[in-house]
Formats: sequence, C-alpha cells, structure tokens
Amino acid sequence: MTSDICVDGQYFDRDEHKCEPCKDKFNFRKGFEFTSNCGLDDHSNVVDSIYQICRKGTFNDGSFEKCQKCTQCLYATLSPCNSESNAVCCQEREVVEDGRCVDRPVTTTVITTTSRNLSTPVSFTEPSTTQAPTHPRVINETALFVCVGFLSVLTLLCMLFILRRRTRRSNREQNSNGEIREILPNESLPQKVVFENKNADWSPSVFSSKLLAPEIQNASLNTVLNNLDVLEELVLLLDPDISGAKNTRHLAAQCSFSFAWINYAYLMKDHKSPLVAVLEGVVAKNPDWTVADFARLLTAIGRNDAVEILTKLHVNV
Repeated sequence: MTSDICVDGQYFDRDEHKCEPCKDKFNFRKGFEFTSNCGLDDHSNVVDSIYQICRKGTFNDGSFEKCQKCTQCLYATLSPCNSESNAVCCQEREVVEDGRCVDRPVTTTVITTTSRNLSTPVSFTEPSTTQAPTHPRVINETALFVCVGFLSVLTLLCMLFILRRRTRRSNREQNSNGEIREILPNESLPQKVVFENKNADWSPSVFSSKLLAPEIQNASLNTVLNNLDVLEELVLLLDPDISGAKNTRHLAAQCSFSFAWINYAYLMKDHKSPLVAVLEGVVAKNPDWTVADFARLLTAIGRNDAVEILTKLHVNV
C-alpha cells in the first residue's frame, strides 16, 4: 500500500480531497493490473509502478482492473490461457480439429463372431466414415450405457407397479375415514356371546345389573357407538395393551373374531380404534344386541370398570 488514506484500487485526489478509483485516472492494460493505490502516495506522488504483470494462472484482456483467474477446461482446450486472454474451451463430445472445436467422430462398433464349424469369421460393421481397428467383442460404450439405463428404468417401473397394486389393495381394505373393510369374518356371529365357561349365568346379576338402569340395559348396542363421549372413554380404557388387564383383544375373541382379524384391527389402530371396529362388526352381524349383552361381555373378562362407564349413557325413551 502506498496510501495511508485510500484502500487498494483507489488513490487520493488532493484537489478533491477524497479517494478516487484508479480506473478514473489510468486506462486498463492487457496482461497487467493496477498496483496498490496505482503507485501514488497521499500527495499524488508516483512512488511505485502504476501497473504490474498478471501472475501465472491469471489474465487481463484489457477489461478488468485486476487480473482474473484463468478458466480450467473440463474437456478439450481450443486455446490455452495466457496473461492477455482467457482459455477457450470446447464443449462435451467435441475435439479440436483445424483450429476449431468439432463434434467427436462416431466410434465404430465391430463385433466379430468366430465359429469352430465355419472356416471364415462373420463380421458385422456399422457404417461409418472412420474405420476402427477390428477386434473381437468390441462393445460401444454408448450402447452399453443405454442398455443399463433401459434396464434401470424397467426395474423402477416394475417396482412402482407392484407398489401401486399394494396401495390399491390397502385402499380397498379401508375407506376414506380409515374404517376397516372386507375383513370381518364371513360367518355370522353368535346371537349371544359364547363364554369360555359354557355354564355361565346370563342373568343380570352376572354384570351387577344395579349399575345400569333398565332403559340402558335394553337399549341397542348401537347406542354406545352413537354416544361419542362414552365411546371415547371406553376406547381409552380398553384399546391399550396393559399387562395383567384384559382389553379389546379379549372382547373380539369372545365375539368369535379370528386371531388374524384382531391383529389386523390393531395394525390399523392409527386409523381406527379396534374397539370401534369390534362394535361395528357386532352391530352389523347382530343388530339385536343390547347394552346389557355388552355389559355381560365386559363382566366376563373382568372389566367392571368399563361397565361403570356405560352408566353415563343417555337413552332417549
């Protein structure tokens, strides 16, 4: 730096009392760039050279204040970089010929097949203006890449087709609200729950009938599905898998749902409550079921706490 006032690329103008760009006072030169502060001190005295030659790997074609970094060609170089001009590069698939960039000649593919039963080889040669040396089993690189690309695309399409079929199958098994469909057992459910103990008493005392009012006991099981508050409490109580406590899995088993059905219902738990799926399945197959039947089922698996929730049902008499 030859100036204590101005930054690099500027000099101090005593008449204007301010820093001015070097390019306003001096012209650009090919192959050169300005020195610090154009070689002028803060009294406008020339204390150094105005220009300095471009360093190796840089150039200035007379358009820049400072020398620019040379371009590195990725492919063929038509003319190299020097201090006064940048490198001139050819594009991909071009070569230098007669001082200009031209398209790369097409490579000839020659496939020679020799058979023990034939005295002369049979050759297949692609037409070309340039004849390549004959060599057995020479494969064009471009053709190989095209073949690999085609196989990759075909594999991807097959995978997408399989994924689409699986998605369609999954969509058929659940409706837009995430309801489980086409999975309920084909056989009709029993008109009443079949307990493990076939001699079990079906009288109201089995489930402590004092807990439920007569109008609630006689109400349709669909009443539970229609009362969202009560249903939500039952879902939170019975759906979770808690060690030592019987839950929706045991209810479904009592209703003769298969093991596979129960596992699928829990697999779809994020879309629909397994308890709701069980109740909807029972109502669909046995519309005559009542809340009392459901209460007996809960009592049979030792969930009187769920029976107490049923006391909150509101029945329109």
